Amino acid sequence: MLSATWSPDGERIAYVSFERNDRPAIFMRDLATGRVQQLTDFQGLNGAPAFSPDGKRLAMVLSKDGNPDIYILNLENRRLRRVTRHYGIDTEPSWMPDGNGIVFTSNRGGQPQIYMITLSDLSIERLTFEGDYNARASMLPDGSGLIMVHRRDGIFHIALLDLRRGRLTVLTETSLDESPSIAPNGSMLIYATQMGDEGILAAVSIDGGVKFNLPSSEGDVREPAWSPTKRKIFTPILR
Repeated sequence: MLSATWSPDGERIAYVSFERNDRPAIFMRDLATGRVQQLTDFQGLNGAPAFSPDGKRLAMVLSKDGNPDIYILNLENRRLRRVTRHYGIDTEPSWMPDGNGIVFTSNRGGQPQIYMITLSDLSIERLTFEGDYNARASMLPDGSGLIMVHRRDGIFHIALLDLRRGRLTVLTETSLDESPSIAPNGSMLIYATQMGDEGILAAVSIDGGVKFNLPSSEGDVREPAWSPTKRKIFTPILR
């Protein structure tokens, strides 16, 4: 199970899995009933699912028409809409809090950077300019900032981009920091990092003032996802 993401009501999880064939597909599980639905089975890449704020749509990355692009699946009628068209790689979609736009990672400018697409007219704006690598972006709940993986001096850290002031702040000091997930109240974020030879989780406050590690006794952990209820964190464990 890869790229797990919670629905806004905390009742479903969408994820990527190879469980039914030899290529990745996107599935959705109802946590109360255990019912699993397969949502995609296209040739090529099926990845990076992300629920819309109202839980009615799922953004994803598909390469069924050529290069990886961002698509939106309507979960009620199963209609699929393609929203980016570019010869580069568009990936890692994440919704704006109002559901009217999506931020995503693209190398269309030559290096991975963060862009935003407005869904009403499909206009695209580049958001990040500092550094040669910015990826895996998520918006703060109030839309004031962007949490992302930022490379500085060859090391991957978690950073905050203040969209109102245009200021970028590096929040973490460890190495190989990745997969940030923001708490529902926007005050903390959890991320994957490395401690010795083991993958662990760590947390940091949005202002960078509070930091702590969450070692696992079960094995390496990756790709944490904070639930909307604040009480749960989903993460795959690699034994």
